[in-house]
Amino acid sequence: MLSSISFQAILFFSFFLDYLQVSAKLKLNMTFVHFLNCMALAYAPYVVAYKTSILSEYNALSRVVFAGFIYMVTQLGKMMLLATFFPTMENTGSDFNVMAEFLKTLVDFIDLVGIYFIINRTIGKPELKVLIAGMGWSGAEVVFTNLIPFWVGARGLEFDWKFMRMSLDANITLVHVMAVSALVWAYLRTDLNKNLVPVVTALLTMSVFRNFIVEVISIAAGFSPWVSLLLRAVFTSVIATLSLQLYEGLAKESS
Repeated sequence: MLSSISFQAILFFSFFLDYLQVSAKLKLNMTFVHFLNCMALAYAPYVVAYKTSILSEYNALSRVVFAGFIYMVTQLGKMMLLATFFPTMENTGSDFNVMAEFLKTLVDFIDLVGIYFIINRTIGKPELKVLIAGMGWSGAEVVFTNLIPFWVGARGLEFDWKFMRMSLDANITLVHVMAVSALVWAYLRTDLNKNLVPVVTALLTMSVFRNFIVEVISIAAGFSPWVSLLLRAVFTSVIATLSLQLYEGLAKESS
C-alpha cells in the first residue's frame, strides 16, 4: 500500500517537474521571440535603408561606422559638459523640471556640430553626405539607447508594450536625424538664399527642441505614452517634409 502511494507520488512529482521545464522553455521561447520582434522592428529599417540607397553602391559602411563613432564622441562631450556645469539637474525634486530640461536641451545643439563635422569630412554627392551622416548618427543612437534595454527588458518574463514603443521610436529617430542632416547640409551651403536662412535656422532649432516640446505638451495635456509617440511622429514628419523640399530644391540647383 505504502509502496504504491510512494510510486504514485514519485510519478506525479516527475510529471510536475516535466511540466515546469516545458513551461519554462515555452516562456523563454515567447520572451525570446518578443526580443527578436523588437530588434527586427527597430533595426531592420536601417538595414533596408542602407541596402536600397546609394550607400551600398559606394560601399560606404566604413564611413557610416565613422559617423557612429563621431556620435559616441559627441555624446561623451555632452555628458562631461552636463556633469561639469549642471551637476544638480537630476536632483531638482520633481519628475519634470521645465527649466532644467530646457537647459539640457540647449546642450543638444552640440549634436549639430557633430553632424556638421561628419558632412564636412565626407567627400561625394550631397545625397551621400546626408545619408552617411543620418544613417551613422541615428544607427549609433538607437544601438546605444535601445540594445541593452531590449536585451535586459524585452527578454523578461512579462510582456511590456514599452519596448514596442521604443522600437517604433527608433524608426522615427532615423527619419528625424536624416532631416536634421539635410538641414545642416543646407545651412552650410554658401549659395543658400538669404531668405531661406531663417527658415533653415528655425527648422534646426525645432529639431533640437523636438523632444522637449513633445514632452511638455504631453505632460500638460496628460497624453498617454502612445499618444506622445504619435505626437513625436507627427512633429518629425512635418520637419522631415519641409527639410526634404528644401534639400531637393538646393540639390537641383547644385547639379
